[in-house]
Amino acid sequence: MDIRPLIRKEVAVLKAYEIEDVSARVKLDAMENPYALPEDVRKEIAFAIADAPVNLYPDPQAKGLKAALSEYIGVPADRLLLGNGSDELIGLVISAFGGSPGLIAYPAPTFSMYGIIARSLGQETMELPTTDDFGLDFDGSLKMMMDRRPKVIFIANPNNPTGNLFDRDKVRRLIKGSGAVVVVDEAYYSFSGETFINELDEHPNLIVMRTLSKIGMAGLRVGIMAASREILTEVNKVRLPYNLNTLSQTAATIILKHGEVIDCQVKLIVKEREKLFASLSALDGVTAYPSKTNFILFRVSGASRIFEALKDKGILIRNMDSPGRLANCLRVTVGTPEQNAEFVAELKKMTG
Repeated sequence: MDIRPLIRKEVAVLKAYEIEDVSARVKLDAMENPYALPEDVRKEIAFAIADAPVNLYPDPQAKGLKAALSEYIGVPADRLLLGNGSDELIGLVISAFGGSPGLIAYPAPTFSMYGIIARSLGQETMELPTTDDFGLDFDGSLKMMMDRRPKVIFIANPNNPTGNLFDRDKVRRLIKGSGAVVVVDEAYYSFSGETFINELDEHPNLIVMRTLSKIGMAGLRVGIMAASREILTEVNKVRLPYNLNTLSQTAATIILKHGEVIDCQVKLIVKEREKLFASLSALDGVTAYPSKTNFILFRVSGASRIFEALKDKGILIRNMDSPGRLANCLRVTVGTPEQNAEFVAELKKMTG
């Protein structure tokens, strides 16, 4: 039997998000925290996991983890909804507020999963224009939104893969004037310190998303949504029960008790980011873009060739090279001092 006629047309034309399965000695491709947890914290997690009731379903509301997150990020627990990574939360928001079809908007370039998830759910997508330095083109964006009226707008702030913060006033004006649900995705908040989370009460259409993945818990897959109780009530209707497993809830709750460990590692990464940016900027033929994240986007002639050459050396970064705004661009995660030094040294040989 040929199943192709049974596949939804929106899904048939999609290309899956591909994670390159490459064994790399120096892995700087996925915006992961390069530092392991201290041994005493790992032992505490191990003891707790050993006693975890994995024969039972997890707490469907993740009450313990929400309480820990409430203290860590300063938002009441009843204003939080958790997901199996931010990807799930993106899908839940679109499911709750999209149309038949609806229109989902986001600046471009940005995190590709906004468009992939939207199209997989039968939504149309609209790319909002950005300026030459990847800032938000407010006038152009507002005109497009007034003409087409998107249901949901995603704004990654700081943005991935460009690393920049959008102008705060422009984002605020979009929230107020768009007539849409606006999701400010603050996945890299820990490295920028800029947030809209304290403006939730001012904007009933605002959702702020966070994640634990970038600060050392990528393997746990914990996404965080903060919003009004009214928004959370609607999104919760399309959330699958037991969506966050017991082991992730247990481990994340323990790690958050050791917030000083997370904060120390974040400070190390920010310090290394500045050093790495300076090193890249000093290389002939390399244009590095300022970043408020844990990665740096840079442009170099023959980017795809250099990406493959680095991979042959056991150094894996992310190849962003594609026609348009990201032509000849590569993205490197900030690693340890040793990883960063080796990456820069090899890159210098290839561009010098």
